Formats: sequence, structure tokens, C-alpha cells
Amino acid sequence: MKIVALHTDFRIYWPARLKALSEALNKKGASLEVIEIAGKGSHYAFADNTNDSNINWHILFPDAAPEELSGKIIEKPLFSLLEKLQPDVILAGSIAFPSGALAVNWGRKHGTGIIVFDDSKIDAVKRNPIVNRIKQAVYNGVDALLLPAEQWIPTGRFWNFPDTRIFFGVDVVDNDFWGKKTRSSNEFGDYFVAVGRQIPAKNFYGVIKAYAKYVRFCGIENSYNLVMIGEGQEHSLIENCITENGLENKVHLLPFMQQNELVSFYQNAKAICIASKSETWGLVINEAMAAGCPVFSSNQCGATGVLVKDGVNGYSFDYEDTDALSKKMAAFTKLSYEQQLAMRKASKEIISQWGLSRFCDGVIAAINSSIDHKRRSLSLFDKLIISNWKGQYRPV
Repeated sequence: MKIVALHTDFRIYWPARLKALSEALNKKGASLEVIEIAGKGSHYAFADNTNDSNINWHILFPDAAPEELSGKIIEKPLFSLLEKLQPDVILAGSIAFPSGALAVNWGRKHGTGIIVFDDSKIDAVKRNPIVNRIKQAVYNGVDALLLPAEQWIPTGRFWNFPDTRIFFGVDVVDNDFWGKKTRSSNEFGDYFVAVGRQIPAKNFYGVIKAYAKYVRFCGIENSYNLVMIGEGQEHSLIENCITENGLENKVHLLPFMQQNELVSFYQNAKAICIASKSETWGLVINEAMAAGCPVFSSNQCGATGVLVKDGVNGYSFDYEDTDALSKKMAAFTKLSYEQQLAMRKASKEIISQWGLSRFCDGVIAAINSSIDHKRRSLSLFDKLIISNWKGQYRPV
């Protein structure tokens, strides 16, 4: 049996997932081929894209960024490659993107099983009934969904998937990688850490405002420092807030880092702060927890309600409530070493069930379902939409 994994790009978190999946499939006598549409750009353009696996890895447009490629441009070379590979099952990204839309198109014409992975909830984006009807037409051509967790079941049901065709495990990281022991460091003293693109949706400006309130409440000498790792359009806004509040000696701004550089920052941090306004999941939460880091995360992160237990391994808050975040920081600072250590241990224990095996088990179960179950019959409207919708890449 041949499985194809198809997406816009497979950077940062994906090589480890796909390597583990390939090994798991090989044990079952199956093989994996990877098709990456774009070789440049994406949210993770800074990431090292080295692939050290033995997977057959195809990049359709190695010198192009996703936003340069329409579905119409992608369609012909993608279909040509799929004709050559003749997969039994395709694991593809969201149907909103060309990877998912075109996978459904080709798969329905060739009797190929289609699994779509996605982590957006139905209530995360407001859509009008016409858009929902069009999406439903495409979903009618999909055999199984791979979602993050049971909390996404209502989303699968909304798109008329029975529970037997909904599977879990898309949002995982390589826990062993993030948990490997690194050197202790006091270069930045005791600190909170914030990691990611400094754009409005990620709300790092909200983190710095909350941190300024925390320092005023606890005092310069009694408050932890803050290390912010990343870059983006709000970087100057963050710099101005640091200057205005006299925090030049408390806040350290560092550029994007490769994953192997981030491990020690998580392991040496007191806690990580994530205040996103909207985040389908938030994989930095997984990373930090695997490194044994307590988490302060906004309720608007999909992972918060699943992985963060208030008072156990961190705290949750509303992204707009900088007072709440500053108070959580202060409360954590007052905890004893033993209490903070208990939170660190709790993070590792909770995330231990969210490693690469969870992804592999979910995909393999979805593969079996897509083969064993009878495909849905399509109406003329469904067929028309599937044949004409080619997806669209919309960077955030």
C-alpha cells in the first residue's frame, strides 16, 4: 500500500512526524511518499528544512513561495506526479488550501482514499451559509478527518462526518527532542519566555503590557525577567513599550531560532507566555511542556483547553485581559521552588500522551477507515464544486 502526504509545505514540526509515520507504515508493509508544494516562504521560512529521513520527498515548486502559486498553477504538475505515484490513500491539508482541494479532486476521480488534517474549529471563523454549503460539497468527497482532540468532534459532525471517521493526533511534536537534557544557564537570570511571530494575531504586545504591570506590582528586584524570541511587524511596538516602562534591563529581545537552539530556553525558563488572539492550536505549548515548562496561555489558543490545567501545569486567561496575565505571573513568582517544580513535572506528564506515536496511530486508523468504509455518493452539485474549487493560500 502506498500513502502520499500532501501539503503546502512540511517544515518545522512535520519532518519528525512524517519520519515516524514512514517507519510505522513500513512495519505494516506500506510506504510513504511526501509531496510538498512550495519550497520557499511560509510562516516557517526561518526554519531549517533539512530532511534526514529516507522518505521519497517531492517538492513541486522548490523556488516558489506558497502565495505565488494558485491552485490553477499547481494542478497540472501535481496531478501528473500523483498519476505517476498512484497512491492508495492521500493525507492532505485543509480543503481551503490547494493541497486539500486538489487532493479531493484527484482522489475522487481515481478511487483514492482521502484523509484531511485540520485543526480549526467550526466556531473559530464565521461563514455564511453559501460558503458552508460549498465546503460541505468538498467534504463530501473526503473519507476521514484527522483533528487535534475529542474537543473537535462537534466540528467533524458539523461537516457530516460520523464519529467512526473522525480521528485525532494532528497537533503533536517530537517530545523526545524537546525533553532531551540541555545545559542549565543563568545568562538571562530567572525569566519568563515568549516565542513566536510578533504579529497582531499572536498578541506579543499584550504580553509585554502584562509584563510591565507585573514588574510594577512585584518590583524590579523581585520580578522575573522576560525573554522574547521572534520577529515581526509589532517588534518596534514592543521595543517602544519596553523603553516607555524602563524595562531595558528586564526584557531581552532575541531573533528567531532553530529548534535545537530553543530547547535550552524552554528548559531554563520559569514559564512560557502565549497570549494569542486567535490560534487554532499553538504548538509552542507542546514544545514548552515537553521541555518541562509551565504554561500561561490565552483561552483563544486551541491547545489551552486541552493541555493547560489551571494551577496544575499553568494558567489560562482571556487574551484581552492583561491584568489577569500580570496577576498570574505574580502568583507564580510567589510559589515555592517545590510548587513550581510540581508544575514542571505536570507539564511533562500531561504532554507525554501527545508524542509522535499519537500522530502515527491517528493516521493509520484513518487510513484503515478510508479503505474499509464505502465512499459517500456525490450529488451533481458536489461533483461540480470538487472539480472547480482549487483552494487558495492565505498567509496570516
